[in-house]
Amino acid sequence: MKNERKTPFLWILFLCSLFLTGCANGQPTETASPQEDYSVQSTYIEPMADSYDESLIVHVDTEESAIQFYNLEMCRTYTLQYSTSTGMKNRYGDELVAGQLECGDMVRITFFKDSKQLKSLQILSDVDVSTNVTDFEINSVARTMTLGADSYKVSKNAMVLSKGNLLELNEIHSSDTLKVVSKDHEILGITVENGHGYVRLSGQDSFIDGFVEIGQAIIKKVTPEMLLVAPEGDYTLYISKNGLFGSEEITVKAGEETLVDVSKFEVTDEKKMGKIIFTISPSKAELYIDQEKTEYDEPVEMTCGIHQIRVKANGYKTLTQYIKVGQATANLNIELEESDGKDDEEEEENENASPVTDPSVSSNTIEVSEADGYRVYIDAPVSAELYVDGNYVGIIPTNFAKKEGTYVVSLRRDGYQTRSYTLQIDTSEKDVRYSFSDLTPK
Repeated sequence: MKNERKTPFLWILFLCSLFLTGCANGQPTETASPQEDYSVQSTYIEPMADSYDESLIVHVDTEESAIQFYNLEMCRTYTLQYSTSTGMKNRYGDELVAGQLECGDMVRITFFKDSKQLKSLQILSDVDVSTNVTDFEINSVARTMTLGADSYKVSKNAMVLSKGNLLELNEIHSSDTLKVVSKDHEILGITVENGHGYVRLSGQDSFIDGFVEIGQAIIKKVTPEMLLVAPEGDYTLYISKNGLFGSEEITVKAGEETLVDVSKFEVTDEKKMGKIIFTISPSKAELYIDQEKTEYDEPVEMTCGIHQIRVKANGYKTLTQYIKVGQATANLNIELEESDGKDDEEEEENENASPVTDPSVSSNTIEVSEADGYRVYIDAPVSAELYVDGNYVGIIPTNFAKKEGTYVVSLRRDGYQTRSYTLQIDTSEKDVRYSFSDLTPK
């Protein structure tokens, strides 16, 4: 009986001894995980961008850390801010900075729409980029473009950009230098890398019907009022008439007007002469110098300056050129092209024939046909001066005779920025009308 009462008591002592032993060893009675399992590691999860786009770069402002983009689908521009956390890569996947981006680059971007923050940017690798393009032709009506020998369709939403300003396709001048972005033979963006400005003459009374030359690319007959389109750059302007001549160094800036007062040129009655030795094939061809028939079996003596020559022969294409005669004797070789059976005797004289300052260079005339009685009307902007291929026409609204061909019309008004457009005129028997947007105040 005594033994039965002691058994529970012994069990209680045994359990207490276990508890005290655990406390003495600093261990809890229950098994616990190691201490480090209770520590929480804090990790930052970068938010995902909520918008995506493929756009062309219009402008990069590194001071304000902002980039302006052009959306091809929507035909609109928008601006996003970038930061040091914005990832930027070139077309090969290499890291770059905003200062390395260029106007006209086509990029794939992600961004946050509400905050207008740019998250990532990469220049597209699946588009073709051509730079320093000078060999091109644009038909703004058909929206086609040739680059060298290749033909392209110009997207209806294509971006045309110059100095950060969006342009119309027909505001590109043939003397401009371009950067062209295309994909699958479709033009997506055109950036004017080197644009054009304007040269206006004053005081040219002594040189009327003479010739003015800007660099080696532009030669025009002098008229009472002129506004010439010229590529930006530094040039020597040279003007002459019947042995009277003068020159001045000028700088043409894109979108700006350079005024040259030629009345200050020293005019003298002393005529300086030069000689040209003509070698013409076929030998039966006739030579006209400044519209006068001239024999060329011996060296031809001519006054120094710019002259127009015309060479014609039955069965051959008529050739019209400008040449600049110096005091020395020079050789000029001319070989006419066969005209495929056409009689060129009735071919019209082309006032826009290519200039020739190197006697070894030649070019063919461009045939221009006139639609009798029909006119080209320019209705706006009202009160602006209208120049066609550099020659003054009148104050808008005004009009001029309709002729098939390509023409550059320039719009000018004091206090406003001059603007020019290239027009393609067809042979349709009807009048055509154009209205252009208002000029921008300077």
